[in-house]
Amino acid sequence: MKNKIIMLSLGLLLSACSSPRPAAQEYIVAPELQVSQTQQSKYTNATVKVENIYAYNNLQSRHMYYVEDNLKKFYYTKSQWALSPKSMIHQEVMKMLTQTKAFGFVQTPKSKVEAAFVLETKVNDFTQYFENNDSKSYAVVSITFTLVNAKKHNIVASKTFSSKVQTQKLNAVGGVYALSTALSNVMHDASVWIVEISR
Repeated sequence: MKNKIIMLSLGLLLSACSSPRPAAQEYIVAPELQVSQTQQSKYTNATVKVENIYAYNNLQSRHMYYVEDNLKKFYYTKSQWALSPKSMIHQEVMKMLTQTKAFGFVQTPKSKVEAAFVLETKVNDFTQYFENNDSKSYAVVSITFTLVNAKKHNIVASKTFSSKVQTQKLNAVGGVYALSTALSNVMHDASVWIVEISR
């Protein structure tokens, strides 16, 4: 009898472990890029390498984090990013820089081509915030761009761009849309800056 009880308990334990876990909904940031383009650039024949983005550890995972009252940090249990925010932002920086037409060639970090310039990117903030007992939510994106002369090893220009966007829904979906819009705003402002310094 004792053996039967042990076997029954083991069977229940195994069935509980093997029960399917609901899949988390995956999201991507999809900013509508409105990029400023240059018709004349002094870097037309130059190559720029977009270095790997510097970002805090939470932006290197697929967890969707949010902050309550600027004090408490959580992540959604049923929602996650399809790629880490760091990877997605890097893709958008590549697109933005290419579309400005400020440089002749835009290279990835792994490219073995010697580049005349390097674009360094630091993500200062990429977060959905809640406040007033979760009755209000907004997203903040803040990114610092630094263009470096690779041969002279000096900074050509550096600037931080930030955007704050209110969410339409007080959930993960609202955060995704707001973060996408905020990222779009930052990329547009960065493209204007890139065009200006390339003249």
